Amino acid sequence: MRLLFLILVLFNALAYGYIRFAEGRAGADNQLSLLQIAPEKMKLVKPAASTPPRNDASRAQPKLVCLEWSGFAAEESARAGAALAKVGVSDKVSQRETAVAYWVYIPPLKTQAEVDKKAGELKARGITDFSPVQDDDQWRYAIAMGEFKTDEAANNYLAQLRQKGVRSAVAGQRGAKGVIFVIRDPGDAAAEKIAALKADFPAAQLKVTTCADALAAKN
Repeated sequence: MRLLFLILVLFNALAYGYIRFAEGRAGADNQLSLLQIAPEKMKLVKPAASTPPRNDASRAQPKLVCLEWSGFAAEESARAGAALAKVGVSDKVSQRETAVAYWVYIPPLKTQAEVDKKAGELKARGITDFSPVQDDDQWRYAIAMGEFKTDEAANNYLAQLRQKGVRSAVAGQRGAKGVIFVIRDPGDAAAEKIAALKADFPAAQLKVTTCADALAAKN
């Protein structure tokens, strides 16, 4: 009788253990199904765009400096070009021609006193737009009344002056077609040598400009 009781207890224990094992296995299967990856539900998340490394080459570069050397008549251009070659900047030099200009002027007077007297007469007639020429040996003591791009415009203005009683003024061409040399980024040493050429070309003018402006004028 005791043996039968022990067998029943053992059987019940085994049955209970099996039931718990079966329930645990089912729960584990359910967990595994939840952990399985569904490819059709996957989404790729793009990483935030990183800031590209700063490129030093993209920074604003300083503008190159050019020299403009002008005031040469066409016949002087060869001599000026040879002078620049001696400076050692031939590979940096380009040139362009200047347009012919026309002006209305009173021809050179003899003295500064005569210039002052004529200036007073012009002001008495209500004319104030004029300028005595002082820095040009050829035209020293002349009085410039205006500069124009065409001969027709110059003569039209001369006619207006005639109506105001100005009889000594004339219209004419201001110099022949000339040449402008553009020296690209010459450097300090070469720029000093070019400036020293003033003694050989007293009528020439040298100015500093950006290369972009100089090339725009050329085109």
